[in-house]
Amino acid sequence: MIKFIFALLLILFSLEAFSSGQVTEILHPQEIMADIFDSSKIQVKSRVIIYSRKLQKAIGFGIVTKMDTGSSPQVAVISIEELIESAVIMKKDLIYPLDFELMKEKKIPGFTSLTLHGDDHIPARFKELAYFGVFTSEGHTLDKKEFLLSPFQLQYGVTNDFGVKMVNTLWLDGYANLGLKYRVLRNKYARITMNTLGAYKVQSNDYIWQVGSVISLPANAKFQNHLMVNITLDPQFADAHATKDLHLFQDSDIRSITEYITNDWGRILYGPTYNVELKTIGGTLSHMWIWDSFHTSIGLATRDFSNLVIGKKGYYYVYDLFWRF
Repeated sequence: MIKFIFALLLILFSLEAFSSGQVTEILHPQEIMADIFDSSKIQVKSRVIIYSRKLQKAIGFGIVTKMDTGSSPQVAVISIEELIESAVIMKKDLIYPLDFELMKEKKIPGFTSLTLHGDDHIPARFKELAYFGVFTSEGHTLDKKEFLLSPFQLQYGVTNDFGVKMVNTLWLDGYANLGLKYRVLRNKYARITMNTLGAYKVQSNDYIWQVGSVISLPANAKFQNHLMVNITLDPQFADAHATKDLHLFQDSDIRSITEYITNDWGRILYGPTYNVELKTIGGTLSHMWIWDSFHTSIGLATRDFSNLVIGKKGYYYVYDLFWRF
């Protein structure tokens, strides 16, 4: 019994020794007050983990909205962004800064509120997706000076809100091309990114122009819903071998993609697609495995659910792999 009590005290001491604060008051269900012991790690606008002493696991995530720097320890007001499994925060629960090393140490599972952005030191697995499931599904912007490199395309973040892209497969077919992405809105309620891509083939006086947008709406701790609209203008394929074989930019479509974040930060992506030209309803289902910088996915897609054949006119596999760094 003495050994057990000693071990328990040792665990509690180690938790408190490495924490940056503890909860002192529950102001209301969406706001708490905490003493902050290490203000070098937690400041106004810092995102934090609330860690249960009793359960010995992360139970919520929040953001510091106010801080009294004239007191010792400093007092912070924390707005609760998300509670895990409807957990209850109690006085003396611990406060940790939200960072990658701590996520690994505490084995923090994947949650929608933790898809970070604008933090250059955070690995890509913790960020919102730059595209969804296959390289023709556009996503959100990269961080400033961040690259996305795959056999199919190259993206670069000029700023956190603005990026450029190039489709490698179009270059192989002789199309000079350039794409632009701009983040219009990002908060905890919604994210909106606009995108466009222009391509031109001098030899055949042929062009491709695509415009679109992505609207992302968090549903709960594990799910996000994404609405994607892609409008393709005047594509011509008489001499376009690569675009015809890869089925790139042939049709305008509207997609609804549901994203499920697994505990190990993988993504399951699924949802219907309405093809404007063909007036058919198809869809896609894929799984994306994500490491710190490398992503790979494989799945199944169709442009028409009713066409029960295997191949590009029916059901076909989709895949992707890329590095984001």
